[in-house]
Amino acid sequence: MITALITGTLSLAILGPIGYVVGNLIAQGIVLLDQYLGWLLPMVLGAIFPLLVMTGTHYGLIPVGANNIMTVGYDSMIGPGNLASNIAQGGSALGVAFKSKKAEVKELGVSSGITAVCGITEPALYGINMRYKSALLSAIVGGAAGGLFIGIFHVSRFATGSPGLMTLPVYIGGEQPIMNLVYACIGSAIAFVVAFVMSYITYKDEESVAQPTKEEAPVVTSATGNATVCSPVNGEVVSLAKVNDPTFAQEIMGKGAAVIPSDDTFYAPINGTVTMVFNTKHAIGFTSDDGVEVLMHVGLDTVNLNGKHFEALVKEGDKVTTSTPVLKVDIEEIKKEGYDVITPVIITNTASYADVINVEGNIKASESIIKVIK
Repeated sequence: MITALITGTLSLAILGPIGYVVGNLIAQGIVLLDQYLGWLLPMVLGAIFPLLVMTGTHYGLIPVGANNIMTVGYDSMIGPGNLASNIAQGGSALGVAFKSKKAEVKELGVSSGITAVCGITEPALYGINMRYKSALLSAIVGGAAGGLFIGIFHVSRFATGSPGLMTLPVYIGGEQPIMNLVYACIGSAIAFVVAFVMSYITYKDEESVAQPTKEEAPVVTSATGNATVCSPVNGEVVSLAKVNDPTFAQEIMGKGAAVIPSDDTFYAPINGTVTMVFNTKHAIGFTSDDGVEVLMHVGLDTVNLNGKHFEALVKEGDKVTTSTPVLKVDIEEIKKEGYDVITPVIITNTASYADVINVEGNIKASESIIKVIK
């Protein structure tokens, strides 16, 4: 609520007026360009419309197009260039969808590409084209190509509507009503084909970061700031989704992994400092030498044992390595009391990192189970 209050106030008081002024200046420049290079205007708009939408300054142009229709009966400035841009953005997103091998990218590219060619570009712009530089560049080039053709043949629209395939009938009119529509269709086809082909050729899937292996050295920080976190105990590593507690399974506290222990001795999962030992001894917090904050939580609801069956071997402020024993736990006695002994290992400052990934399978203490990507 506080964030919304502050950012909302700043947006209305500072960014809103700035956007209004910038939008009006762009509109004035567009009108001036139309007076001297009318054929070039749709090409320019076809190229820059994604950037205008990105910043919200396109709202300074929409009234210009509507005013043209009300005063002179047609718009050959804003709508035609916007049509080329929208179709190109759809073509670019679909090019990514056809090229990508990632299911989530394909799904987003197809759905947002279809909505873009129908006139709604925000899903394609923010979901695909802004995410991948090659896709955005393809949309710009395709929009410019289609806009140039539309400008040369002075294509005009005679009614308003979100520019796309669904509103192509608004181009029926003028001295040659059918040919005006045909030229609008050809310009749209050029924009789509150029953007699709360029996007398909230039797009490459982002390389997935390799999963950490058991042979990796514990808690190694690379030049990029990546680090690994180790298993605190012998056992089996599983994903947090398999933990029967929504706080951990839904990653509310952060990403990580869980270990089903097969031993009673727990070791530090990182090289660093003990930052917290719970009074009930069932959980210990650590901070690695390179800033990774880790919580080791032995069992589910074991806080109710009030320290029974737990023996802490370290205290707050102690320096530890992955070979330092930090906790002795009577696993069998805890099981007999009806508690699940699965042990989540959580990166509590997950938000500070680009990603947190983990391995699964049988593991030994001090072997790598989590990689933290800077």
